[in-house]
Amino acid sequence: MKNGLLYPAINFVIDILKYFNLVEIYKNILVSIFNKSNTLTVNRFAIDSFIILKWIFIICIIYTKSSNCLLTVLVWYLLYSNLYTYFYYHIWHNDTANNQFNTPERIRRRFINLLTSIGFSNLCFAYLYRLPYLSEFEWSEKIPLTTKAIWFSFANSLTANYEFVKPITKIGVELTITQLLISFIFLTMILGNSIPKTNNN
Repeated sequence: MKNGLLYPAINFVIDILKYFNLVEIYKNILVSIFNKSNTLTVNRFAIDSFIILKWIFIICIIYTKSSNCLLTVLVWYLLYSNLYTYFYYHIWHNDTANNQFNTPERIRRRFINLLTSIGFSNLCFAYLYRLPYLSEFEWSEKIPLTTKAIWFSFANSLTANYEFVKPITKIGVELTITQLLISFIFLTMILGNSIPKTNNN
């Protein structure tokens, strides 16, 4: 009980959620197929290739204007997976607190992963605004809808005003607030990683 009640319970839940993360399944498959003796290299390749694949996926469904219930659920799942993966490996994982692992290459990889995670999150919300939740917003006719959705998503994540798109329903407002909350979580993780780690208990 040295860690109290809340920490063990939350730690248990976070560890369990790891097994519902698609990237973990993907990593395990690649490790089983390729070199099991060098799992670090395979894991890094798996993470990078998964990032590329999910970017290709979201760009394709935006470009082709594909929309159905399955794709909407999948995009929401990818949003969860994107946020959870960054949080788990850059905040929660045991190696995060070990300064000996913070090589220049690792710090740079974490920075790249942060930028791609934020960008992917904003692109997912642009898809949600543009297609499945299109009618929840008022759209200006001055520029194409896809362009407006992308700009609105990035502007909303920074709490900036974008006059060409406005939520007009409760669902629209809740969707924009959800994006703001996710952006806030990314911001707190950035600030958390900028604070020096100590070994004090």
